[in-house]
Order: sequence, then C-alpha cells, then structure tokens
Amino acid sequence: MIHIFEGDEQAQLAQALEDLERLHDYVAGVIVENYDCGYLDANRATPEICDRLLRITKEIVRRSKVPVGVNVLPNDYEQSLRIAHMTNARFIQVDHVTGKFIGCESVDPQHLLSVRATRPHVAVLGGIHPKYYDLFDPNTPLAASAHAAKGLADAIVVTGEYTGGETNLNDVRTVKEVVPDHPVIVGSGITIQNVHAQLRIADGAIVGTAFKKEGVIPGEPIDADLVRRLMDEVAKIR
Repeated sequence: MIHIFEGDEQAQLAQALEDLERLHDYVAGVIVENYDCGYLDANRATPEICDRLLRITKEIVRRSKVPVGVNVLPNDYEQSLRIAHMTNARFIQVDHVTGKFIGCESVDPQHLLSVRATRPHVAVLGGIHPKYYDLFDPNTPLAASAHAAKGLADAIVVTGEYTGGETNLNDVRTVKEVVPDHPVIVGSGITIQNVHAQLRIADGAIVGTAFKKEGVIPGEPIDADLVRRLMDEVAKIR
C-alpha cells in the first residue's frame, strides 16, 4: 500500500516513489491511496486531490514493475475507475460494494456495474463490512454480504476493525466458504506471526501497517527490511 499523506505534491510524489522502490521487487502489486490527505469536502475527495492522485498514479504506473491499483477514499469508485482508466492502472480497491451504512452513501449496484462496464479492463477489489463504517443493521450476516458482493467485485476484501487491526480468521473462513471459487483478500492486520494462517484460507492480502516501523502515521515511509521479512514468509506459502 502506497499512502499519500497531506502535503506538497512534489513531496507526496517523492515519498510515493521511494515507497514503490521498497515494494515492487517483492510484492505482487501496489495500491495508491489518499490516506489522510486532508483534501475532503462533504466526505468526498476533492477534485484537487483526485487530480493529484491521477498525476502521482500515472508516474507510479510508469515506473512500477508490478500491477498498480487505486483507492480514492472514502469509497469513491467512480474516481478510482476514472484514474485507473486514465493511467493504465490495473485495478481499484473499494471499501464497500454492498450494505447500508450510517452516515455514508450506499453503493447502487446497478450504477457500479454500469460504470464498471465503461472500464472493463480495470478489476475491482470490493470490501464488505469494512473498518470505520457502521452498518445500519449490525446483525447483517457476513455471509449474505459476501454473496451479494460476488457479482460486483472481482475479489472480496475482508478487514479488521481498524487500520492495522488483525482480520478475524473466522470472518475470512466464512467468506471463503460462501464464495469458494472467488478470490478473497485479507484487508488489514497481516503480520509475520499470522500470515501463514491467513493465507492458508485467503487468496491474498493488502498490507500497509506491517511495512512501516511506526505504523501508518503521516510521513512514515515503508521500511524495506520489513517488506523483505514479511514477503520471505509469504514465499514459503506460495
């Protein structure tokens, strides 16, 4: 995960490229995300930050040895798909593709599918019951959400309760049992200690916190040694 923090665009790009250099010899792909950029208006990414992400992503795609994805927070699949299309990024991540949440606009499945149809080359990693979102009905079964998401996303992302929080292994197992032939991705909390257990069930993982010495805080770069150590463990599973 390449987090774009608040600041000058040239500084943002410089750190993003440094993070890319520490990642792309080891990982299968990278995601560019506007984490804590400070450019939000009415809980939407502003046109300014979307344009910045486009320019930064374009340069990352140009230099990356692995596929690049985009995640425009919060849950802006239209902008993510637009940026991916314009930069030749290969996929996007969306916090949630199904479910009704408090204080957050729900995804209209037909609209998502119609927008996706205009960008058929861009894959979607779609979340269910994501961190930092409160379901209107907290008793909504995870299995039901997984079943609904299967038709909307190329892979389903399951997360813990907060950034860096371990994803419940039973949740991963539940989703995989519902969609056994569909890719399931662990969205948070992968560590050297749990990666074997998680990837015995899941098909992949999105990693951010575990690659940083002080966690996901503004200005904290990815640590190449932490990347190597975790990916050495992943190599034992592959």
